[in-house]
Amino acid sequence: MTLTDTDLYQALCVTIALLGAIYLLTWVVRRLKRSREGLDIGRQVAIAFGLRWLAAVALGQLSIARDLRGGDELRFMSDAKDIAAQSLSSPDSVDALTSQFHTFWFSLHFRVLDGAPPELLLRTEMVLFSTVGLALLCAGVWELGGPRPARIAAWILALEPANIFFSSLIHKEPLMYLAEGLVVFGGAVLWKRGKLTALIPMVIGCLLAMATRPYVGWFLTGAAAAVVLHASLTRQRGLRSLALTCTCAVLAVAFIPVVWNQSSDQKLTELQQSQNANSADGANLSLERVDYSTREKLIINLPKRIKDIIFRPYLWQTQNTSQQLGAIGTLFVLACLALLAAAIARNRKQIMDMAGPLVYPAAFMLVAYAISAGNAGTAYRYRTHLVGLSVCLVLVLLAHRRQEQEGLARKPVRPGLRHVTRTRTAT
Repeated sequence: MTLTDTDLYQALCVTIALLGAIYLLTWVVRRLKRSREGLDIGRQVAIAFGLRWLAAVALGQLSIARDLRGGDELRFMSDAKDIAAQSLSSPDSVDALTSQFHTFWFSLHFRVLDGAPPELLLRTEMVLFSTVGLALLCAGVWELGGPRPARIAAWILALEPANIFFSSLIHKEPLMYLAEGLVVFGGAVLWKRGKLTALIPMVIGCLLAMATRPYVGWFLTGAAAAVVLHASLTRQRGLRSLALTCTCAVLAVAFIPVVWNQSSDQKLTELQQSQNANSADGANLSLERVDYSTREKLIINLPKRIKDIIFRPYLWQTQNTSQQLGAIGTLFVLACLALLAAAIARNRKQIMDMAGPLVYPAAFMLVAYAISAGNAGTAYRYRTHLVGLSVCLVLVLLAHRRQEQEGLARKPVRPGLRHVTRTRTAT
């Protein structure tokens, strides 16, 4: 088979992207390890990147690849091509930058490269974003729980099947993984060290989430604000505590009108129409309809969608490849939930103090995704974000429990206690 100039050009683009991704990932890992003794996650991060990239290449050779990845990729690429035909300052470009950042990012490739960008080039970049997010999550676990849970978290997240698949999609998910990692990492550093520089990755993560998936971005921003406020009230002192508290108060006052507007009758009508469309599209993973037409009904019916997010597709829904993949993810989630329930039961009085930077994002994002999910396929994709946070939360709680047990085992007996006991017995 003779290689054409186009084939060589695309191969060169992919090679440059792959080498650049490896260099950047190496720099990130070394940067994270610089001030964190025992954060030995280089091997796990390398395996995570390699597995995701190889999975993207292997899946691309299968005839079912397009069905598994869905049609959103084609729509995003078409939108990116249209945006690239306009100037960077055009309304469509600015709108994409602020509310469809993934599309804006793809459009840059159409502007820079000669013709359509190679698909594997974009997937390599998406895998890079996902893996950096994974490394940041593990660094956050190190801050909250120590080196051992960070290494275990790195192994689990590197090998988690659903994350491997969704990390290479030309979609919103990889950018959201990165955003979540930035928020959790910054929150953990602020929580444990009190460094105000930790606000930088948190702000970047919130902005990236709002520009990629706005409705989730607002919830993630709310979670970040909750972490900062909690840390300022319980872990800061003096002027620093006052400054952070006042900043959170100002943001809360500004945030309330936004939340109220997003839950207006018009917005809820649009949400209900989206729910009805997803529930009635005839898909094999469609969910039962829920009524989100008013604020009261939203609150009442939200638990049903939360249950769907966690448990759907059910283990017995294996009629096709999509359902089989989803069922595997459900099995992983059930195991994670069992461990999480056990960990919370053992640490229920101190869970927020030990793992607030993980609890707040997980809770806020669970609500955000439950509001927007309309079919189990989408819910399964959303669930991968919650799985990563849950795994990290379990490991942090178990690490604290283990440290408490080891501390009690090493606790010395008070001088004279044994002597007093013997004396009373003899008497």
